[in-house]
Amino acid sequence: METQNLTLRLPKTLLQRAKRLASERGISITKLVIESLIQTISNDEAYQQARQRQQTLMESAIPRRKPSETLPSREEVHDRNSYIPFGTR
Repeated sequence: METQNLTLRLPKTLLQRAKRLASERGISITKLVIESLIQTISNDEAYQQARQRQQTLMESAIPRRKPSETLPSREEVHDRNSYIPFGTR
């Protein structure tokens, strides 16, 4: 794998914590940053894929009103006499 150098400016306390964590894991700070970036990118890709799947499901499930169709009136929407309990149709 080809690599490229990168200079980071980090708060001192964050760098100290990163050094401690890398030391506890027995890895370098470079390896710690690489692992963190891989995890972050992987999580984002999985989220975007799940979001796209959900968006597709939602779009296919929601009946769309045609522009020529009129919306029901408030009285029709709130007419309790025509209420049909769920599951009895």
